[in-house]
Amino acid sequence: MAVAQRKRAAPADAAAEARKPRTDPRRLKAFAQRLNLMLGEMGLPERGRAKHIKERVGVSGTTAANWLRGQSYPSFEELGRMGRLGVNPVLLFPDAAELARTSARTSVAASAVSKHLARLIGAGEVMALPQLQSDDGEWDHTAVPNGLWQQLFGHDLGGFVVLRMKGDAMAERIRDGAPLLLDTNMTQITDDNGIYALLLGEAVIVRRVQRRLQGGFVIACDNPSIASETVDRLGSHREVSGSARNLLVLGRVAAAVQKL
Repeated sequence: MAVAQRKRAAPADAAAEARKPRTDPRRLKAFAQRLNLMLGEMGLPERGRAKHIKERVGVSGTTAANWLRGQSYPSFEELGRMGRLGVNPVLLFPDAAELARTSARTSVAASAVSKHLARLIGAGEVMALPQLQSDDGEWDHTAVPNGLWQQLFGHDLGGFVVLRMKGDAMAERIRDGAPLLLDTNMTQITDDNGIYALLLGEAVIVRRVQRRLQGGFVIACDNPSIASETVDRLGSHREVSGSARNLLVLGRVAAAVQKL
């Protein structure tokens, strides 16, 4: 009986070994070695690596140094931002298979891949997206290669935020509740008739903005039942001072995620 009990427990012990805790020293050391190797291949000297991580990922210098020494590990949100370093976060794991078991899957299950779909994926004509999920289930990201964002927007997602459309001011083009990908780097009106998120007091509104030849801006809705307005000036959300009555540009709407 005792032998049988030990045999049944073996798979559970093996599974527990496979699911190494985030604080496992070997895992931390392997992560640090890979991070240092990748940054070294990019030509970054050891002394400048912590500062580079601090500036690009948005963490403290102490946190960055701890990652490089193998004394701590990024949170899931921080790991998602490490693509800004020019490295693939997936490759920072000591065992890619372990990542697949614990926190990653693709948007197309293996059982659902037909021969034709597999051919298209293999040829690069169709892309199955990696989906990463935190251990507690709080975060669920779909990873898209930085090259695709570069092609769409001209740069990576640094400075981008997501907000939801409220109301029918931009109907039918942008529906109520649609998530919007907002580039907060663009606070100047660089293209006429572009769609921007604007801050008026505590309220965020989404409008089409156009420069007037005689000065000022036309703030318009795609919904014809809502009249356009004219303003003399548009500020930036980065401004420290200013009247609460002024319209501030939060950023340009780069994309709307909605059903077609």
